[in-house]
Amino acid sequence: MSDIISKLLQGVTHFSQENCASNSSYIQSVEKGQSPKVMVIGCSDSLVDPSSLMGAEMGELFVHRNIAALIPPYQHNDRDNVHATSAALEHAVLYLEVDHIIVMGHFNCGGIAALLPECPKQNKKPSFISSWVQIASTAKDKILQEHQALPLSEKRHLCEKESILVSLKNLRTFPWIEERVISGKVRLHGWYFDRGTLSIYSEKQKVFAIFKE
Repeated sequence: MSDIISKLLQGVTHFSQENCASNSSYIQSVEKGQSPKVMVIGCSDSLVDPSSLMGAEMGELFVHRNIAALIPPYQHNDRDNVHATSAALEHAVLYLEVDHIIVMGHFNCGGIAALLPECPKQNKKPSFISSWVQIASTAKDKILQEHQALPLSEKRHLCEKESILVSLKNLRTFPWIEERVISGKVRLHGWYFDRGTLSIYSEKQKVFAIFKE
């Protein structure tokens, strides 16, 4: 058995010993069922785990992670195909009745890099990744058009933020999210994490502003 698998198994054992006694609060919560107030759509990147970054307790966040933290638009006539992100949104909003949805992008995102034509790591062949990240193609087009002279690294970071706005826009194409946003039952948030700095999108000012306590 590899060292990393052994370490992870020991972690599960330790957690179980510490938290899974018959009358423990964790077991009681599991038996009762989850009731998080916040959903986070985050990137699958192993260095930006939302629960760890936010210091969240078990049960506080309903987390869905995918490549580049992207949200596709609502596709009401395509339910026969596989839609993991849409299914997660449906469960969070209609069944868990979360109050907040956070879209969290991050610095140095490999998924967003795959969008940019100049990126040396871009897969030139058709792939699941290249098809998926086309959700943010409008973000790419805007950045390439408005910032042609910038170096690739700057375009990439701008595109990472712009893709969050695409996902926020796509969230509102889901009718049951839009009606809850309008009524005030659900609030949408765009967050961007960059090496210890969190920027939050202001809908009023149309900019990402660094969060300061």
